[in-house]
Order: sequence, then structure tokens, then C-alpha cells
Amino acid sequence: MRRSIDGAIFLAGLTAILYTWSTAAYNGYLDVAKLDADMMERSFHQVIYGGLLVSFGPILLLAILSAIALYVYSHALLPSYIDWIRGSVKIKRKVVKVRRFWAGKRNSPPIELRAKSIFSKAALLTLFGVAYIFSLVYFERNGSQKAKDDIETHIKHENKPVQMIKVELNQKIRILKLLKCGTRNCAGIEEGTNEIYYFPSFNSFSYKIENVMPVSN
Repeated sequence: MRRSIDGAIFLAGLTAILYTWSTAAYNGYLDVAKLDADMMERSFHQVIYGGLLVSFGPILLLAILSAIALYVYSHALLPSYIDWIRGSVKIKRKVVKVRRFWAGKRNSPPIELRAKSIFSKAALLTLFGVAYIFSLVYFERNGSQKAKDDIETHIKHENKPVQMIKVELNQKIRILKLLKCGTRNCAGIEEGTNEIYYFPSFNSFSYKIENVMPVSN
């Protein structure tokens, strides 16, 4: 029963983190692109999937760097440190003095151990909170940068054909660069005028695919 509860808490926490990361990146994009947040509202599934997409790269990079750091520590630094200590009695005494300076010689009573445990947990939670806040800032900046890049390439007329769509609005075909899609509406910016148009997500639109590689038998 306890494992089920722990698993449910972990899943809820992971969902909340992905939700906030996705929202931070999405709102960063909307803010720079000057898109209306109410018009571009997303569904829960879109938000969670967006969180997976924006966090996959940073999490994978962090895992790789952590693995490299642990490997260097366990296979290089720690063995060298142990060999260095074993090589001299004088060095051993210095290491013991340093440990006693930080940890002290006294045996802590249970009440003191509990207080230290509470401090360690509070410090760990504080560190996690600070890291979480920085992660929100990171993903929001990523979303803002993505919007800047999209607008800049559009203004410079460097849009790729696959980014362009044809949409019928008010009985007129308009060529737009698709920016974002929410649950009910999508947004695109028109070439030439640089005007942003909202249109229902259920509207039909067409786009051109180029450089499709043939499938070999």
C-alpha cells in the first residue's frame, strides 16, 4: 500500500513539474510573439506533452553529465585520494584533524541528531526549490528565444516551405507561417503584411512538403 502511495505522489509531482515547465516555455513564446493567452489556451494533454518535449533535451544532457562526473569521481578522483592517504601516516593524521574540525569529537545525543536531520532536509528542500525556480526561468527564456527566432526568420523572409500554410479566412486564401496551436485556435503570421491571424483549429489548411526521401524497398 505504501509503495502505491509513494508511486502516486511521485507521478503527481512529475506531472506538476512537466505542467509548469511546459507553461513557462509556452507563455514565454506567447509573450514575445504578442499572442493572446486566452485565445491560445491548451488542453491538459497538450501541456503535459509540451513539457516532455521541452525537458527531454536538458534532462538527457544532465543525465549524461552526471554519469560522466560520477565515473570520473569513482574511477579517478576517489582512488587517487585513497592512494594519497594510504601513502603516508602524516597525511592520514592531517585528514583526521580536518574531519574532526568539521564534525567534532563529541557523540551527539538523539535530540541533536534529530535537529541536524531536520536542518539537512530543510537545506535539501531549499536547494531543490531554488533549482526549480531557475528551471522555470530557463524554460521561459527558451520559449522567448524560440519566438524571437520565428519572428526574425519571418521578417527576413527566410521561412521554410514546410512552415507555411494556406488558410481560408473570410473567403480569402491567406498564406501564413504557423506559430502555435491551442485547443480551439491556431495563430499564424502573414507574409508581407506581418499581420497575425487567429483561426479555429478545426479549420482545414494545406501546406507543401518538399525534399521527401523515397522509401527504398
